[in-house]
Amino acid sequence: MASTTKKNIVDVFVDWENIRNRLNDNYIEKITIEQVMEAIKNVANDIGKLRLATFYDDFTLRREEARVIERKPRFRFRNVLRARSGKDQTDPVLIMELAEAILFPQDFNCVLICTGDSNFCEPLRKASIKGIKAYVCAVGADESPDLTSLAPFYPIEKYLGIQLTAKHSKVEQPLLSGLSPKELTRWSKLVSILNGMESTLPFVTISYFLKDIMPSYNIGGLTQDDRWACIETGKEMGIITVEQIDNPARP
Repeated sequence: MASTTKKNIVDVFVDWENIRNRLNDNYIEKITIEQVMEAIKNVANDIGKLRLATFYDDFTLRREEARVIERKPRFRFRNVLRARSGKDQTDPVLIMELAEAILFPQDFNCVLICTGDSNFCEPLRKASIKGIKAYVCAVGADESPDLTSLAPFYPIEKYLGIQLTAKHSKVEQPLLSGLSPKELTRWSKLVSILNGMESTLPFVTISYFLKDIMPSYNIGGLTQDDRWACIETGKEMGIITVEQIDNPARP
């Protein structure tokens, strides 16, 4: 009597901010969302058969990427708005929905979690308890050892199909080189204002800069979403760095 093996049906959960930022942090090449989607599809198909891949992020800042996701079969996006403080809310929403999918699985028996964040260890343990096969896909340079100790790991770099150059292995060009005069003026103005504020203040909060300073100097755009997109782009280009410190007024 011949034995049969149940086909692996894969649902994918993508922390898009984590994947996007880690690729930008580690490699010189600019990776498009189309390339990442194709890589994730290939990983899922190596495991079994892709049923559905969901990208989580604040897509009010990335509307074009949302349209790209919508156009590809078996892909969708989940819009997770940032907190009023500007803090990314993807992790708690993704973890909650991942845990719900694991507890009440429908039409799949495998989950592929695309993030390098150790916050996702507990859902992986829940998947194991429920008999759901779990896998991890992330940027190999930044994956969490805690995650990879719980599930097979697929470095996304190996599935992008392009040669990548690590940032630390090559002397990088000046940050603002190659920009058009209009873009150069835009970013130079932003840097100049930030530099002036940092020379007189101990720190500049994102919310204050976003809501009060940027509109005053006509930087980023008319709406708050436009200004957030400007800050996000500046972070990805390495023009802006964001750090967390204790609030002296509310330790």
